[in-house]
Amino acid sequence: MNVFNLLNALPGAVAQGLIWGIMAIGVYITYRILDFADLTVDGSLCTGGAVCIMMMLSGHNVFVSMLAATAAGMVTGLATGLFHTFMGIPPILSGILTQLSLYSVNLKIMGKANQAINVDKYSLLVSLRHIKGVVFYRNPIFVVTLGIILVVLVLYWFFGTELGCSLRATGCNENMSRAQGINTNFSKVLALMISNGLVGLSGAFLAQYQGFSDVNMGRGAIVIGLAAVIIGEAAFGRILHNFGFKLIGVALGSIVYYIVLQVVIWMGIDTDLLKLLSALVVAVFLAIPVWQERYFSGVGKKSGAGSCFPVHRQRKEAAAMLEIRNVTKVFNPGTVNEKLALDHFSLTLEEGDFVTVIGGNGAGKSTMMNAIAGVWPVDEGQILIDQVDVTRLAEHKRARFLGRVFQDPMTGTAGTMGIEENLALAKRRGRGRFLRAGITKKEREEYREQLKILGLGLEDRMTTKVQLLSGGQRQALTLLMATMQKPKLLLLDEHTAALDPKTAAKVLETTDYIVNRDKLTTLMITHNMKDAITHGNRLIMLMDGKIILDIRGEEKRSLTVEDLLHKFEAASGEEFANDKAILG
Repeated sequence: MNVFNLLNALPGAVAQGLIWGIMAIGVYITYRILDFADLTVDGSLCTGGAVCIMMMLSGHNVFVSMLAATAAGMVTGLATGLFHTFMGIPPILSGILTQLSLYSVNLKIMGKANQAINVDKYSLLVSLRHIKGVVFYRNPIFVVTLGIILVVLVLYWFFGTELGCSLRATGCNENMSRAQGINTNFSKVLALMISNGLVGLSGAFLAQYQGFSDVNMGRGAIVIGLAAVIIGEAAFGRILHNFGFKLIGVALGSIVYYIVLQVVIWMGIDTDLLKLLSALVVAVFLAIPVWQERYFSGVGKKSGAGSCFPVHRQRKEAAAMLEIRNVTKVFNPGTVNEKLALDHFSLTLEEGDFVTVIGGNGAGKSTMMNAIAGVWPVDEGQILIDQVDVTRLAEHKRARFLGRVFQDPMTGTAGTMGIEENLALAKRRGRGRFLRAGITKKEREEYREQLKILGLGLEDRMTTKVQLLSGGQRQALTLLMATMQKPKLLLLDEHTAALDPKTAAKVLETTDYIVNRDKLTTLMITHNMKDAITHGNRLIMLMDGKIILDIRGEEKRSLTVEDLLHKFEAASGEEFANDKAILG
């Protein structure tokens, strides 16, 4: 084992690491940003290489050829995206289907299993023969490094735009994204296209570097990509916190991977075992976060603070803001598990109404709210919001009418994004998202003033990742996000159920303040009878998918828990059996 042999081989390892680093950045987009297990890369890498080589062999310029390779990679991502979103195929299987199809496609592109290109006859951008003995600007290390810097700069800009933020939000929290009016299917397809476009670009570099394109050149690419991502995070994650630097860290992880690979070869280890060793390394690094969570994490504590708000309740007669007309929803129809969740259900809310909704488990409360939000379609009936029929409107399109706060504090926000970024998503609810700046200076000042209303000190922590906030802080932030655009209808789905009593009281206090300040039409589900009586100007109780009690005005203001129980028993002929609702 001559150490000089190892040193002599290192420049080539660095060059390969950089080339595969572009592919690893593509894997990072799907794996870390989109949270999508995409196996397309094993095929799209070869597609990029094949297109680039065949374009150059047919006389095209190297840059045109590489652009075509990138576009071909994007088309492969489009195919995977449509398999998943349009055809409803699970992510992993979508990638496998595309990868399998690409084997035939790549053979057709090249005409045979392997196509070579000679650096002496064609003007290649990078080549293995240029690793030494050439001017620096022709060295593959310099050329690919420059390419990676350009890729990182473009991605850093893009993911800071409105459109880029919507992709990040989709990967972090789909429910929240749809609630903010983001078309999550479009976001997934676009992210897959960008990812595989980068993989195709990497394939173009690799084919030039090694002097040929081969139908099997992408086999195992996903393992190399994951290894680069994980090594980059493990080795550089503590020092590279900025998004752009994280992408650079992924490329550095790829270099480390190939240097280690070169050392293994230099040590004389059987090269047939390299894929096995790579898979084991990836498996271990993937398991580390799980082991930390399972065996070494502490138990978090809920906390929250709030401020006192004056409550003013002035309502005036107005047109209907919500009309649910004779809606029926059946789950698992025609099976032994058939469940009639809403039975010819009708409800009308006037503008400015604050209606609290109670009922036992299975009464139809959440089904009603999800039907309004468009989470699932109804079987019969009509839903109108401010005179607009939204019955067949997709969930993300209804978001321009609605503000939603979920029961789970984790569901209403994008945890891996900052406070100001979450507010920016809410600010654009119901609008198109383009390549404009994700957050402007003027918006930051607006967000700071709105956060002061919560009295939680969040206005001084606007760049803090939301996953670091307490449950109460996250729920208060979700409430602010839901009401920023002054929605036609505010939906509160047991939004204090997961909080401790003190924090729940403060969130309800904030709710009352915002609802009354903006005169919002509100529908609030709660299991707490005291809260149902205290808040709002109207109370309805559901049972078996129907409204069995509807109390408003002076009757509601003088209502007690005992009165409510008597009314329930008289209306249903049963005893109310939810101790939590009775005791609060």
